[in-house]
Amino acid sequence: MTNSEYQDLIAFLGRKFEGVGRRFEAMDRRFDAMEAKLAEHDERFGEILGHFDELYRHLERLEDE
Repeated sequence: MTNSEYQDLIAFLGRKFEGVGRRFEAMDRRFDAMEAKLAEHDERFGEILGHFDELYRHLERLEDE
């Protein structure tokens, strides 16, 4: 392999790795957005479960009466 061919190969691989790097960065942003949405859902489900707990307490009191 000549020095020129080697330089061409390095330039080609550099462009390919830059493209791969951009794709990974885009995927990281998507995963971060998904994690944020999951955290919101977890918080909402926690609130809902709290409401169900309160309803069950009221029903138990009614059954005891």
